[in-house]
Amino acid sequence: MHSVYMDHKDGVSIVNIKGRIDASNSGQIHERIMDEIEQGNHKIVVNFSEVSYISSAGLRILVYASKALAKNKGLFSICSVNSNIEKIFQISGLSSLFDICDDLDASLKFVKGETS
Repeated sequence: MHSVYMDHKDGVSIVNIKGRIDASNSGQIHERIMDEIEQGNHKIVVNFSEVSYISSAGLRILVYASKALAKNKGLFSICSVNSNIEKIFQISGLSSLFDICDDLDASLKFVKGETS
């Protein structure tokens, strides 16, 4: 079981995902993120607090979203990643591409340009 829902806080789009990110739902997640970018929302946080697994299809959509935001001078952050997913980011070499924060508040501060 997986679900994707959007929140908006202080001009930031928050993509909340529950369950697995794989080929069965990566298209839906990709569409939600790209819709936000097309609507002019260039500050996006992907909340991993309820994500249990990510496949290569999921990694691809995150890379694509990050690059699309960079082209639009946007900011992208991932938060609340569990240790297994963090290892996947490290092994794939993507941990240096993404801003990965410990929690949602830290990601919100990052994309809003606030320093702690």
